[in-house]
Amino acid sequence: MAIRMDFESYLSEGADATPADLLALEDAAGIDIAIVMPRVQLRPDNLWLVNALKGYEKRLIPCCSVNPNYGAEAVEEFRKGITEWGMRGLKLMPPGFALNLSSPNMKPIMDLARELGQPVTIHTGNPPGHPLQAAMVARRYPEVPIILDHMGFRDFSGDAIAAAEMCPNIYLGLTLVTVEPGTIKRAVDRLGPTRLVFGSNAPSAYPDLGVENIRRLKLGQEAEDLILGENLRRIYGLPESR
Repeated sequence: MAIRMDFESYLSEGADATPADLLALEDAAGIDIAIVMPRVQLRPDNLWLVNALKGYEKRLIPCCSVNPNYGAEAVEEFRKGITEWGMRGLKLMPPGFALNLSSPNMKPIMDLARELGQPVTIHTGNPPGHPLQAAMVARRYPEVPIILDHMGFRDFSGDAIAAAEMCPNIYLGLTLVTVEPGTIKRAVDRLGPTRLVFGSNAPSAYPDLGVENIRRLKLGQEAEDLILGENLRRIYGLPESR
């Protein structure tokens, strides 16, 4: 049976949701594994997230998030997150970090992602973080899988599709895009189902509603399996069995 994954969920200190609450939402959607990110702020609290998810790591995988504007400090925290704390992947939030994707600070972070073999998720939409800005990063790092979170939704979804056409290492993240499934259908028609990945934004959104909207497109079982988990499994290098 194909794995089901969610590439974008969140947990933060002081919030109402607990890891158990997050799992309950994912269970309702039939999701086996969720990538969990720390709350968006100038300095995301990665170590808090790692500690909060202890005992849940088989299903809730902590994803590192650092602000490249902090230079060497951000690079070192990313390295620790992956090599010491058991985190997987990197999340960049240009609007929340006031981050220009053309900044020189991006190079050491992306160099490390390539060195460590980690995928990078980049929030895309209005600048900063336009899909074509993210495409410039992807062109410089063709070995690094890059997920365009929200695929530029809504005004720049067409640019996100174009970016993925230009860069084979770009994947389109469907977080919030599921509210307009026709946008997903256009992406599948242009790219095929191997380049799209499911995300929910849980706990602020319901994963089961997103999954249902994808299923209503009637893309076929193989396409559903790829979009709802198998593509992510390969991106994150997870085993086939569950």
